[in-house]
Amino acid sequence: MSEEPSFASKPIPENPEMEIKKPRRKRTVKNSTSRTAENAKENKISKQLAQIYQDDSGHLPDMKKIKIQKTHSAFKTFFGVLLFGGLLAAVAWAGLFLMPANKKFSEDKVELRISGPANVVAGTTTTYKIAYENNQSVQIKKARLNVQYPDGFVFASSNVNAQNTGHTEWNIGEIASGKKKELVITGVLYGSLQQKQSLRAFLTYQPENFSSELQSAAIMDITTDKSPFTLTVNGSNKTLIGNTSEYIFTVKKEADSAISKLEIKPSWPKNFTLSSSSPALTKDFKWVIEPGKTTSSSERADTWVFKLAGNFSNSNQETGDISGALQVIANNKTFSLTDNKLTTQVAQNNLDFNLAINGSLSNFNTQPGGDLNITLSIKNQSNEEIQNAVLKLGLNGPSIKKQTLIDWPKITDTYDGDIRGTQITDTLRRGEITWDKTKIPALAKIGKGQEISVDIKLSLRDAKEMDLSALATSSKITALADISFKDLNDKTQNIASNQILITVNSDLTFESRDTVSGSGNGEKHQINWVLTNNFHPLKNLSLTADTYGDISVSLPDSSPAGEVNFNAATKKITWNIPSMPESVDVLALPFTITVNKTNPTQNLLVSKVHIQAEDTVTGEKIDLMAEETAL
Repeated sequence: MSEEPSFASKPIPENPEMEIKKPRRKRTVKNSTSRTAENAKENKISKQLAQIYQDDSGHLPDMKKIKIQKTHSAFKTFFGVLLFGGLLAAVAWAGLFLMPANKKFSEDKVELRISGPANVVAGTTTTYKIAYENNQSVQIKKARLNVQYPDGFVFASSNVNAQNTGHTEWNIGEIASGKKKELVITGVLYGSLQQKQSLRAFLTYQPENFSSELQSAAIMDITTDKSPFTLTVNGSNKTLIGNTSEYIFTVKKEADSAISKLEIKPSWPKNFTLSSSSPALTKDFKWVIEPGKTTSSSERADTWVFKLAGNFSNSNQETGDISGALQVIANNKTFSLTDNKLTTQVAQNNLDFNLAINGSLSNFNTQPGGDLNITLSIKNQSNEEIQNAVLKLGLNGPSIKKQTLIDWPKITDTYDGDIRGTQITDTLRRGEITWDKTKIPALAKIGKGQEISVDIKLSLRDAKEMDLSALATSSKITALADISFKDLNDKTQNIASNQILITVNSDLTFESRDTVSGSGNGEKHQINWVLTNNFHPLKNLSLTADTYGDISVSLPDSSPAGEVNFNAATKKITWNIPSMPESVDVLALPFTITVNKTNPTQNLLVSKVHIQAEDTVTGEKIDLMAEETAL
């Protein structure tokens, strides 16, 4: 605080001008009129001061003790605002801490838990509980619960109806203070053995004293650690190349489950040729088990047995694995319940035994309607005679209604071997031809270094002989020959040839039709390029040809498919077609070539047409060359 001014006790004289001392100023020379005006002004100021500061007793304050303070209005305003804001913050914090405890909210007091078995048997019914609890005095509103299931979980029921068809969302609404509720979900959990999956729950809510949403989450890991079924594979541990080997797949029920359909997927190496299966495999080479169905004796089976047989061909592989996978399908996904395999030791032999088809000892491509020129060659390279040999040739080919793509009735065979047909699957049929010493006398005794050769011819049916569209998913032919005989120890030996895989591409054909009008200069050729296809859909078709001579080419305004062009500089015609679907059997391109000036030495008008396409089923390239168009 500023000090109060002190007052002098000496009274103010009647003539203040004589008593009040004024500060000395530098005197300037003034005239008498100016001095008189100045004195009058000073007297006026003195009277005004006396009226303001003198007290009731007529005393004036001591002006030397009066403190004059300068004001700063902007600073005072800022300081006042700051002080006011601090007071408001203090009041807010005080209100928060002085608020009753039952009005505070904490996310930690909203509990979400999942309980249930962490290890399950695949395909069994399982129940999980999702508990949510509000452990505080603040009410929760707008609560909803979302659940994410493991991939192999099939929902069955819940104690509260879900809001959506996928049974993954529940609208809970309000959760009162201190309340606890529980959602119980039951379903069947599938999964591959030892596969770890997660069940996840999310609780979204809004406290009554909040304007925004909060979320709690819970996760439970679940492992499929057991299978209710077992699979074993038994069979030949050792075999010779060409010997028939049999393998047995056994499935046994070990525990109850909700599984109503199983699949066994057997597999074998490339140098193994399947000769039979019992029961027959499906078209995609599987066996199907329906555990809930009864057998012919009206008793439910708990064991299922399947068999397949075949032989190994010449290969640099000394072992071969025959395996099987037991699978179940749920939620459009495949889960492997269990698998097993058997490794077979494969021994070589001293017999040179080869199979050649159309001059090839390895895989190749063909088309329906094509020929198979087959040669079997045998050379005894051992030091022993081979006696009473039996020679077999087997071809597994696509079939429909027990009719195979291979036209066995039209076989050309000088030795007239015995033919037998076996249906392996719904879409795969085996044809086998056998020769013994009664058919080929040289098989009675094959001496050291002796050679035997057998030639036959088979044809493939075309679209005129069978419905090729019904074979759209089957396009492979497997060919393998074997020879059996008894050695010096009177033991039967089987030796297999090399295996050949024949890919049957679509039956794309091309024809160029030429209609000529006029002659000499101005001769017109109305040409039609015709594509025919009946087997597999095709894509990326391309036709190219060169033209010759002084000519003019007239193309149609629009092509039936794709794009057609004529390059006048190179005289090349191209026709590119993106696709030829199964529904389109024929595509034709008409165009006209006019001979402007004849050339006596010219013989060809259009070169050979080069046709290329890609088979969408086999993935193989088709490459054809058509005949020229002559003048």
